[in-house]
Amino acid sequence: MEKNDSSLLLIRNENLHEFREEVTGYLKTVGWMPDRKSSKSEIDLTFLTQASKALGNEEDQLSVLKNAVRISDDRVILSNVCNQVLNAIRRGYCIGKYLSNLYGTSSGLELLQQKNKDGNLYQSDLPEFHDKSQTQSAILIYTAASYIAFKVKSIQEDEQSSINIDFSGIPEVSLTRPSKAIQCSLYYYAAYLERSGIINTDLHLLRITSLYFERLAEEIQMRREALKYADIFTNNHYKLEGEEFTVQGFDQQISVSVKGMAFNPTRMEDIVANKQAKHLFKRYAERMLCYDFEAKKNPMNALGGLPSITMADGKPGTGKSMLIAATATILEERCEQLGYPFLFWPLPENIVSTYQGGTAERAMEWFKPMQDPGKIIFAPIDDAENNLEERTRQGVSAGVREFIGVFLRNTEGAYAINYGNRLISLFTNIPDQVDKAVLSRIQMRASMNGATSPEDFIDQDYLWWKKYSELDDKFIDASDPRTYHYMDAQKEPETIGELVNKEFQFTNSDIKGIYKKAEKDFDPKSQDFFGAFYNAVLNQYPFFSSRDLRNIQKAVDARIIDFDLPEIWWENPDDFFFKSYDEKAEMLKVLMKENMRGATFTDIRLYEALNYIENAIRINETGMQREIRETAKRLYIQQKASEELRSGRIHD
Repeated sequence: MEKNDSSLLLIRNENLHEFREEVTGYLKTVGWMPDRKSSKSEIDLTFLTQASKALGNEEDQLSVLKNAVRISDDRVILSNVCNQVLNAIRRGYCIGKYLSNLYGTSSGLELLQQKNKDGNLYQSDLPEFHDKSQTQSAILIYTAASYIAFKVKSIQEDEQSSINIDFSGIPEVSLTRPSKAIQCSLYYYAAYLERSGIINTDLHLLRITSLYFERLAEEIQMRREALKYADIFTNNHYKLEGEEFTVQGFDQQISVSVKGMAFNPTRMEDIVANKQAKHLFKRYAERMLCYDFEAKKNPMNALGGLPSITMADGKPGTGKSMLIAATATILEERCEQLGYPFLFWPLPENIVSTYQGGTAERAMEWFKPMQDPGKIIFAPIDDAENNLEERTRQGVSAGVREFIGVFLRNTEGAYAINYGNRLISLFTNIPDQVDKAVLSRIQMRASMNGATSPEDFIDQDYLWWKKYSELDDKFIDASDPRTYHYMDAQKEPETIGELVNKEFQFTNSDIKGIYKKAEKDFDPKSQDFFGAFYNAVLNQYPFFSSRDLRNIQKAVDARIIDFDLPEIWWENPDDFFFKSYDEKAEMLKVLMKENMRGATFTDIRLYEALNYIENAIRINETGMQREIRETAKRLYIQQKASEELRSGRIHD
């Protein structure tokens, strides 16, 4: 399980005081002699040539503080932003100094340093001495850079994200010893402030500070595998007193500053109809909660029943937004019960920026918290057709294209790690307008048609007028239904099998024809049948692909593990949730076998294949049908207008 605050080592504020004067001195003046040999050749160093000695053999000196005064345009009082940035930098390096000193003591480096100082260091000790010095320097720089980026990112976040700065990177990172690491890193930061010629306002300062220290942390991360004797640091987790900043080795510092969005608590019972969608999303929530924080994986993932991306589509007003809130409510309440951290992380409305590259940057910021293995995360995208619109449509903005690119890379790419603790869900009124590549990544789909029966409409009315009945039981003077009890139609099914007919009811005549032909040639219980059936579907519907087949397989997996977790597990979490990953996996396998209840694998496989394919075709053809209806409506209006003109009832 994730380490809670009691198991984290606390970094107290008084621990940092002894380093403030030293770090302040570096902010006033920092000297460095750039090393052209170790500098990266692809980095543009022209901004340094304004100082004749900068690339020579003399130490060059710069001042972060003087540049803050220049940007503030006030020699007496720094602007609020400059003050915040300087405090963040000073505090960050103080934290880095403290943790690197702890490492020096606990790793034995301090003893080696004393031996070296006294001239008693053996030749055989030199490799260990240099390796530990490098690791100590990396700890200092990584911790400092992570904290500074953490603090500065949240200052005027929307405004600074709109600023575009040509940031070439960091020419040189020195890890020979801590003092050199501080000098090198602050020198190049000060060089950007003073010699780039573009850092003249508070927003520019915020932007370059975010970019610089994020890149600095990334530089250390890229070297982490080469750092020796680092276990003493990486095996301990640290938390800063009074702030939501934690250090977990050289792991990416993500979501520590993230605060989930608020939502209106909603019950699934408050949503009328949409039984299948309600059932599926309740299942998704329960399956995510099987996640093991120690192993950083979910046994439900191994069983195949936990989709990483889902979608619910339907007409406006059928309950999609309520389903988002109801799913978040289940997760929040269960997480509170189990002591798990929960993050409700909907896509922000302003994700698409008018600035070139701005949308991609905002999108990457949205995805970062979802890479955090220390939380249960629900990330809904409401009105998905707005931000994930089909890229081939005329007039689609560059911002939408940027967002789709980031979405695709972060949901199925080389670095799209799926721990089994997050769920991204799309909700849309117009599924056919969602980009085809995005649709292909959706592993589970649910239609939300709203009320479709007399009982549904009675219950929707009942949820509305019962407030009056609670005030005065005689206020409602309409008689109750003769044979129906309110809300009976909304009762939750135990399994999704209760929601579907054993024999599939075709709605698409073409698919029915393809099925009948394959059935005539092969036994539906044979592998040959499915091969012939899928191939025939591909021949008629070229959009069908191997990815669709994988999604069908995911749907079958989900049906096979479509069972309730025993209530006793929720009442006594030690019976399941707090067991080891392997124990949880074995317990779930037992439930999976019991859940089959006489149903055969082939029956489930066939049903889910037909259901998925019909839904995919429906979504693919919905746009064309809508255009046909709109064209027919225009033609009808033109016809009626012509008739009115000919009759003389209206005049030109």
